Amino acid sequence: MRTILETRELSFSYSEEHKKVLDSININIERGSITAIAGLSGCGKSTLAFCLSGIIPKSILGKLHGIVLIDGKDIKEFSLPNLSQKIGVVFQNVDNQLFLPTTEAEIAFALENLCFSYDDIHRIVANTLGTLGIEHLRHKNPSKLSGGEKHLVAIASVLSLDPEIIILDEALSQLDEENRNLVINAIEMLSKKGKTIVLIDHRVENLIIADSILLMRDGTIIDRIEGGQSHEFLYNRLYKFFLQ
Repeated sequence: MRTILETRELSFSYSEEHKKVLDSININIERGSITAIAGLSGCGKSTLAFCLSGIIPKSILGKLHGIVLIDGKDIKEFSLPNLSQKIGVVFQNVDNQLFLPTTEAEIAFALENLCFSYDDIHRIVANTLGTLGIEHLRHKNPSKLSGGEKHLVAIASVLSLDPEIIILDEALSQLDEENRNLVINAIEMLSKKGKTIVLIDHRVENLIIADSILLMRDGTIIDRIEGGQSHEFLYNRLYKFFLQ
């Protein structure tokens, strides 16, 4: 696998007066991998997600140093429409991300804004529903769905543009076991289809599905744990990290 998403000496603060939220972060995320970014609340995980997705600096301003590269190209060089077709983000509170009356409308929204043809929209909506196994939710109102189903709809809404990278920012943190399993299964399925997944979380049980886990503290990456090891080893390493 080769690197698809990279940061070089990435630092960020929300204003001149504030201290750095991110400090000299250097990471390489491989194409087709599941990479987890783990850390306690307040360590800068969500700010890093904003930088990796281009929300910083395109929508949120601040003092940014260093660069984010997608396929070797500076993220600042992408237009917003082009960026949305490279990388999609699902946030913790999907109620802020879902606002249309049906699942079908949520999936079609970005396609309509990019002026896809009716035939293409119909085909892509059907394919996206089928990929995630949520055809039965097509005409449902997302606000009436379970937590896991809402997250699947949010994933579908970004998946409609077929981005290579999907970032899930604490998307699993408030789900019960049944709904968590729905989303975990979708993540593993998308990874097998070649999507690059960045999973930002602080719960140990959500992190162990990753191919590698980046440990974050005080705005910087302090260590990396390779996945594929025994659950006992991963639990011990992660619990030690969180308890320090």
